[in-house]
Amino acid sequence: MPARVEEIKHAKEEGVEFVMLTAPLAIIGTAEGWSATLRCQRMELGPPDESGRRKPMAVDGSEYDIPADVVVNAVGTGANPLLTATAPDLKLNRWGNIAVDENGATSIAGAFAGGDIVRGGATVILAMGDGKQAAAAINSYLIEHG
Repeated sequence: MPARVEEIKHAKEEGVEFVMLTAPLAIIGTAEGWSATLRCQRMELGPPDESGRRKPMAVDGSEYDIPADVVVNAVGTGANPLLTATAPDLKLNRWGNIAVDENGATSIAGAFAGGDIVRGGATVILAMGDGKQAAAAINSYLIEHG
């Protein structure tokens, strides 16, 4: 995990639960369009490659579901090309990061972003602050549009 020890400690103090060697497979929504379940699969480290890195490999039959009211995609440090290709209304800034307002709202109604995908590479603490700010904005949005 590319974070300093104190950043991991602070995240845990904030209630972050780290689920290692797990890959999300699908977000299963309700008929109303809200998230209901996050389907995941456990992973294990395979043999080292030529560089010595052990690649995560899926564990057959290890799929499991996590109940969820809301799923927040929080991975990556730049806009994924698949994301930008499938969301042409998503505005990016001149560095290719997602453009947001002061609350983390993007150019797509109901879509929020924060952390490295907005700032570029920064600290976990700044990303956590962005996450808290966006969470409050998401809550307000859901109350207003719920």
